[in-house]
Amino acid sequence: MNKVKIIIWGRELELGIKYDCYSGEKVLESQTEALNKFLNLNREVDFSLEEVKKYCTKMNRDEIGTDTIENIFKYVVPKYLYVSREKEKHVVAIMCNYKFDMENGIAVVFENEQFNKIGTQDIIL
Repeated sequence: MNKVKIIIWGRELELGIKYDCYSGEKVLESQTEALNKFLNLNREVDFSLEEVKKYCTKMNRDEIGTDTIENIFKYVVPKYLYVSREKEKHVVAIMCNYKFDMENGIAVVFENEQFNKIGTQDIIL
């Protein structure tokens, strides 16, 4: 798996890259383009932090014990970038472990270089 250094929510991370491809399939040019454009989305990725915090407090407010999350990395840890196999649009997700749902984790999805949605990893896989 290829790795890339990227700043997510103010922290530099080295994340793996997984492309949505079956064995024997080649990565599409649109997938490569989607990843390259995503890697330059600093402001949009920073914006997603507030959405991730909202998601966490909505889903697990009692466990967190507050409406204000100072350090998101206590609850959400980015693990890899997932690049969907799309020809017509760019879809990249930050796939994360989630303290309160280790089985399903969280996917922070960006479509056409814009924050799109957040949910369990099932929304993208």
